[in-house]
Amino acid sequence: MDETTSASVTAWLLAGGEGRRMQGQDKGLVDYQGRPLAAWVLSCLAPQCDTLRISANRNLARYEQLRQEANKACARPSDAAPPVGVYPDDPDLEPRSGPLAGIITAMRHTDTEWLMVAPCDMPHLPHDLVARLMQQAAQTNADIVIPCTESSTPEPRFHWVCGLIRKRVCPDTLHQFVNGERKVGHWVRSQSWSSVTFPDTSAFANMNSLETLRGRD
Repeated sequence: MDETTSASVTAWLLAGGEGRRMQGQDKGLVDYQGRPLAAWVLSCLAPQCDTLRISANRNLARYEQLRQEANKACARPSDAAPPVGVYPDDPDLEPRSGPLAGIITAMRHTDTEWLMVAPCDMPHLPHDLVARLMQQAAQTNADIVIPCTESSTPEPRFHWVCGLIRKRVCPDTLHQFVNGERKVGHWVRSQSWSSVTFPDTSAFANMNSLETLRGRD
């Protein structure tokens, strides 16, 4: 990705879940092939965007450490000066209300026009993910662009919690959230959105349970 594109996007790792399928463990910190799951995702995102942030509701200091390590690996100076790079869900949002709360918090704390959000359980994201989503946004003028992969049905599999979002949709997103919307897919479909098909389905594999991790480790 060129420098102009990378500077216009803030990358956000979404790690604010309760870890219900991980027996209550903080999913982003669960070990996968010798590293925390979150570290793998940060390593994918950091080279693609100039600014790296994390949405998390516990273990904030550990996530900040992982964020700084990802920045250092890109030979980029730390951007840890206030405001810090890890944000819990904003206090006016209903607690434990899913990834949409993290996305709203991310939009509120993003200075760039675009943000790229990705869950902490997708450790093999493509290295051209942001560039391809940005290209689609430029071609379609969509406010949200979601990656998708082939599925066993005629409709592709959309990876709703991994996507490029234009910050200007924040007010409508908050309105929907206040009125009870919690499903990210429903929210995306209510916006001006588009998608990009990626050929490698394994790039978006979710390590969202201990059983899945044991099978892939």
